[in-house]
Parts: sequence; C-alpha cells; structure tokens
Amino acid sequence: MNFSQAHLSAIVAFSMWGLFPLYWKIFSNIGAWDLFGHRLIFSFITLIVFLGFKGKLGSLKAVWSDKKTRYLLFISALLISSNWLIYIYAVSIGKVLEASMGYFLNPLINIFVGWLILKEKIRSTQWPSIILASLSIVLIAFQTDLNSFPWLALILSITFALYGLLRKKIQVGALEGLAFETSVVILPVLLIWPFLDSSPVTVYQVLPTWKIFALSLSGAITCLPLVLFAFSAKRLELRTLGFIQYLSPTFKFICGLFILHEPLSPEKLQAFFIIWIALTWYTLESFYFMHRSKKKIVPIAE
Repeated sequence: MNFSQAHLSAIVAFSMWGLFPLYWKIFSNIGAWDLFGHRLIFSFITLIVFLGFKGKLGSLKAVWSDKKTRYLLFISALLISSNWLIYIYAVSIGKVLEASMGYFLNPLINIFVGWLILKEKIRSTQWPSIILASLSIVLIAFQTDLNSFPWLALILSITFALYGLLRKKIQVGALEGLAFETSVVILPVLLIWPFLDSSPVTVYQVLPTWKIFALSLSGAITCLPLVLFAFSAKRLELRTLGFIQYLSPTFKFICGLFILHEPLSPEKLQAFFIIWIALTWYTLESFYFMHRSKKKIVPIAE
C-alpha cells in the first residue's frame, strides 16, 4: 500500500461518515430506537465475521480477562451507543445541521476535555479557538429559547470526545474494541425492546425488500469507514488526517442544508461562522506546531 492509498482511505472514510444522514433518511418511517437497535446488531455480526476471518476472535477473550480494560470498555460502550442513538435521532427529526455543528465542535472539545481531565497542556495559541467555540454556544444560548438551543450538537460532541478520551487510554484495537462494545450493549437493548411499541421484527413488516437489504448493510457501512480510518491513521501525519476529518461535518452540513433542505436560523448561522473561524485558527495553529511533535492517533467510531 502506498501513500496515495492512505489519503484515499481517509477521504472515503470521512466522506462516508459525512454522508450517513442520507443513508438513515432512507428509513424515515422507522423510529430512531429501531434503527439504532438494528445498526447495533448488524455491526456486531459484521465485526465478529471480520475478526473471525482475520483470526482475531481470541482477542475478545483477552479483553474480557483484563478487569480494568473490561470496565473501561463498559463505559465506552455506553458513550458510543448513546452517540449512535442520539445521532440517528437527530437525523430522524430533521436536525442534520445541528449534528454537523456537534462534529465541527468536536476537535475543540477534545482539546478542552484533555486539558480538564488528563491535565494536558493547552498552548496559549490554542486558547483563542476554544474561546471562540465557547462564544458561539454562549451567543446562541442568549439568542434562542431552550427548545431552539442546539442540545443535540453539544451532547454529540461531548459523548464523542469522552469516548475518544477513553479509547486513547485502552490498549485495544479499534475493531476489537468496537466488537466488545457492541456485544455489551446488545443484551440491554434486546431486553428493553419488548417493552416498547415496536420489536426487532416490526421493521421488516413495514419496509419493502430493498430497504430491508439496505438496513442489513448498516453493520458493514458502520465498520468499513472505521477500517479505512484505522489504515490511514497508521500512515498519515496527524495534521493531514486532521484536515481531512473536516469532510465529515462539512458533508453533513451540505446534506442538511442543500439536500434535506433543513432551515438554518440566523442565530445558528452566526454560530457556525464563529465555529468555522475557530477551526481555521485551530488548524493553522496545529500545522505550525505539528513538525515539533508527533502524536498518536486513535481511531474512533461514528
């Protein structure tokens, strides 16, 4: 594999994550919980088949035998499953733009969480980007009511940041970790499902055959960009990958505004502009300092 293939892998991975809203919109007559449950089940099946093909199923047993790793993955499982559910819910109620805001905010929240929890040092030249991002949220809070405030964007960015934080501390491969996480969440989901208005079978009673087939691919569609990301992350510099990652929220924004025709209030447009200015500052600052230090990249699932 050469350098250009690593670039292509990263571009395809982040583009797929960015275009996810169009995939979930196919199932507009299905509730967020049902879509989440099927995504979880099909992802687990896909991961088990893939790990079995690679001869790595034994790694799951090793993960379970390590008490600390097991408990940390329990927590990360709650975070990533919450992120998945809220993201699908945001798409289902027509808030793709708000979801994109959350993922635009994510790199900046990652820095703040690292400083707050891990006591990582924030360079003085990084603070302006964090302050600007905070300002965008404060302004929109003053300009809108509670119902219009982008709660989903904040929850998505915070859960994703905390998930990334945990996965950096856990020495487990991306796919092995996600397989363990999905296995942990499947049982509670199946136990809760019967008490809801729908069941795992309900979906198949209301969807045409081609949509049932499309839904069965949710596991592969979830795992493929993660595999591509993991491949590119090992071969690309952090600054290159960091720049390509903006494809995901950018495509989400384009999908929400120009394809799904979601309304964009002046207040939220103002918040987006401030966040984009903050990200521009953050990216340029990162490019400047990147040659001085190399940081390990940990792939995370969306």
